[in-house]
Amino acid sequence: MLNLIDSTPGDPLELAEQCLTLATAVLKINEAAVKESLQFILHEKMEALFQALDNAEGAV
Repeated sequence: MLNLIDSTPGDPLELAEQCLTLATAVLKINEAAVKESLQFILHEKMEALFQALDNAEGAV
């Protein structure tokens, strides 16, 4: 079966780029349901980014 969800943790730079892209999409899209879905995904990506940054800081 095709797995469309990549659950591997990304590096902070990749996560930051994804957050920027999602934020731009949220600002430009006018459809409420799509905007809400993107905001939920953005929130999850931001949590992952902060966790990745915290883990990187702790490894130093």
